[in-house]
Amino acid sequence: MIPLIILGMLFAVSAAFAYIFYVKTQQMKSAGSGTEKEISNYRSIIDQANDALIVIDIVDGRIHQTNPSAAAMLGYSQEEILKKKLFDLHPKEMLEKSSSIVADVWEKKGLIYKDIPFVKKNGELLPVECSAKVAPFAGRPAIVIYARDITERLKLEREIELQSTIIEQKNKDITDSITYARRIQDAILPSDDEMKRVLDDFFVFYRPKDIVSGDLYWANTVTTTPKDGKGIKLSLVAAVDCTGHGVPGAFMSIVGHTILEQTLTEPTVNNPGEALDYLSKGVIRTLKQKAGDDFTIKDGMDIALCALNNETRELNFAGANNPMYVIRNGELMQFSGDKQPIGAYVKEIRPFTNHKVQLEKGDCVYIFTDGIADQFGGPKGKKYKYKQLKELLVANYMKSMSEQRQMIVDSVDAWMNYPSEQSSHAYEQTDDMLVIGFRVQ
Repeated sequence: MIPLIILGMLFAVSAAFAYIFYVKTQQMKSAGSGTEKEISNYRSIIDQANDALIVIDIVDGRIHQTNPSAAAMLGYSQEEILKKKLFDLHPKEMLEKSSSIVADVWEKKGLIYKDIPFVKKNGELLPVECSAKVAPFAGRPAIVIYARDITERLKLEREIELQSTIIEQKNKDITDSITYARRIQDAILPSDDEMKRVLDDFFVFYRPKDIVSGDLYWANTVTTTPKDGKGIKLSLVAAVDCTGHGVPGAFMSIVGHTILEQTLTEPTVNNPGEALDYLSKGVIRTLKQKAGDDFTIKDGMDIALCALNNETRELNFAGANNPMYVIRNGELMQFSGDKQPIGAYVKEIRPFTNHKVQLEKGDCVYIFTDGIADQFGGPKGKKYKYKQLKELLVANYMKSMSEQRQMIVDSVDAWMNYPSEQSSHAYEQTDDMLVIGFRVQ
């Protein structure tokens, strides 16, 4: 399908050629320099044009000359149409506008318009696009009008407009549905009050790429029941990065949240490593995955999961691809997770490693997804990377948690909005972003 703007351009070019042929014929006649054969050739080109050519008197609108296409388009013979005036071919209620058009053509020496239809011999209105130019005729100025029937074009425009309206409405319906789904996803995320019951001093930086997110943060408390009967209260917090973002990622986040909640009451889960084993088996079971199967659903998640004993300050950590940072006295310690995801799209599923870390008062702990590190921006349009994130955290770890969060916001925004050779505008967000930080009391 040819775009409408191209059709308009083709019409303008065709009109220009027809006008040149007409003017050339008139010049040859006036100068007497053209042979009858040359004039006949030019006349033949004009007569064979698919679109209408009408020459009118600039004073009274009388039609001096037409081509066969003009007569056929309007349902007249050429003899009949030569007895008409331009104003006879326009609707009577538009005579004032018709006269105004003629005046504008004379003043501007040329005009393209499509807001005045022609009236055919049978009374039917014919929508046309006209290109009008001032040109000599028999020694006096005249107006050459080159007209094209745009009935099919208008029909196509109406169809496109209708389809655009339908698409716009469908997009609105989809967006409304996803926006409502965001409310459901927000409901499973811990509120600030719920986070405060788990951690004393913390921040959460959470920025979905789309309306709904594939990143999930989770926090809860659990009391263990060891053999001696004395329970230990643990604060649990996790940063989860599900496959994809938007709607697919949001579906996976709900699966992840559901299974993480189940770990709280599962007798076989007594540390983060065992929790990730349980989570991985739950995802495999839910998605009916088979390890090493090329046809299995390649969905899963990366995660960093911490369990903090607030009395002893002992922290247990396990990660699926994602690490944990601890900053103490300006030094950053990195604890890496296992190089495998949650889910069965690896050939060999290994138990996840549980790391025990003895923390000290004032230590800052950070877990996160890869959204910030993978964000493009800066002076060369490259990724933010973990090195820059580490430097930012070390430079600001002594500040309050709320100030640290703001420093992350400012740094990411500056990176994405950095004017560069590659882009004069803000870089689009690449992925969902999530960082959780807390200070040990």
